[in-house]
Amino acid sequence: MQRKLKISAESKAALRQFLAESEVDLGCRPVARREGDHTSTIGIADEAQIARLVARAATGISIEVLEAVPDASSRLGLVSSGNRFLSGELPRGPGRKE
Repeated sequence: MQRKLKISAESKAALRQFLAESEVDLGCRPVARREGDHTSTIGIADEAQIARLVARAATGISIEVLEAVPDASSRLGLVSSGNRFLSGELPRGPGRKE
C-alpha cells in the first residue's frame, strides 16, 4: 500500500540531494516549503521504498508517514458513474467554461 510522506531537511539543497537519490513520487510539480528551521515536501511511496528511505536518511533528514493513499479502484468508487448534466442544472465551481 502506498503512503503519503512528509520529508524534511535542514536546507533546500539537502532536501533536493536526498530526493534526487530516492524513488519517491513527488507529483507533477513538487513544492518545498520552509517550516521553522526545516524545508519539507510531500511525496508518495510504498512500504519497501519507505524502509529504504528511512535506512539511508542522514542526520537532519526526517521522514513522517502521514496517511495511506487508496488504490485506484477505490478512488474511482468515490466518483459517480452517472451523467451530472442530465438534471438540467448547470455545474458550479471554480472551473473554466469552455
